[in-house]
Amino acid sequence: MAEHESERPGLEQVITLPRLSQLPWPGQIHPETDSLIDHTSQWALATGLADEDAVMRLRRGGIMHAGPRLAPRAPVSAARLVCDWTAWLIVIDDAFDDEGSDLGRNPDLARAAIEDVISSFRGQKPVRAASSPAHIRGISASAADLGSRFRELSPSPDWLPRFLRHAEAHIWSKVSEAEHRAADTFLDVAAYVSLRRVTSAAYTYTYLAEMAAQAVIPGDVRASQAWEQMLDAAADVWLAIQDICSAAKEVSAGDARLNLAPVMARCAGTSLQQGVDDAYQWAIRRSADLAEQREQVEALTRRLGPGHIAKADMMRYLDALGLLLGGHRDWNFIDNPRYSQVISSST
Repeated sequence: MAEHESERPGLEQVITLPRLSQLPWPGQIHPETDSLIDHTSQWALATGLADEDAVMRLRRGGIMHAGPRLAPRAPVSAARLVCDWTAWLIVIDDAFDDEGSDLGRNPDLARAAIEDVISSFRGQKPVRAASSPAHIRGISASAADLGSRFRELSPSPDWLPRFLRHAEAHIWSKVSEAEHRAADTFLDVAAYVSLRRVTSAAYTYTYLAEMAAQAVIPGDVRASQAWEQMLDAAADVWLAIQDICSAAKEVSAGDARLNLAPVMARCAGTSLQQGVDDAYQWAIRRSADLAEQREQVEALTRRLGPGHIAKADMMRYLDALGLLLGGHRDWNFIDNPRYSQVISSST
């Protein structure tokens, strides 16, 4: 790891991010990246998710490169859906997380908005659509389109209910985050990780890797302890990457309670820089756990017998999961211009 910069006197503090090189997941980007970004731009405009200025902000500096990095080998129809979902998550996050927004700090407002978004995602008519702010109406309308397309592209009958359960849990987590901000309480590391596995959409993306690979996972593999532990480890690597890279942004915005690095620092009584370093070491350990559990899942797959149709699906899925994590690392560390290492001293 690079040597740490000293904290600057005066108006700002600088933290040093690790280079994430010890998270050895392969990183690629979809060969149709430009057309995927064009598609998502047009989709966001057509569904009312974003206006032209907002789309330009999403495109500027690599924001829309997230989707193509997360599903670099997916068929175009699946890659488009991953890209649209990812842009949608960024927009809804901004609607609830921006400093000037009441949604992210008022649980009642958050709950009312999310109830309508969930109804739309399920293909039902939102209760408060006419009275909702324009940006929430756009989020709901685009959620309806996403829900319909997930149903169309489901790789297997059992995938859809599993995915929807995690997707809806993530959408609902906007309310739990608002409640957490309003309560002004601190979580310990274990409680925070449990919450963040949901709020980071980590589990949702482990299921999107199935869709991207068009893989059918055998029930006996999914029922195994190794499978569950592999997904937990993948979720932890995902959330750690996201929180390490966004630590300065979230601390500056007053969201230190909702980021792994400051939570670790507070619980250990150390500096934020040490919290960032500790979060990275934890991510390295969880990456090793993931590799170990993947080996066990591969061993279970080999026992399926010669010629079992699910064997190829399983290996395709495991490769897609590794590419997902590598793409997540590269987008957060390389492409995302919203993540700074500078923290205002006023926070």
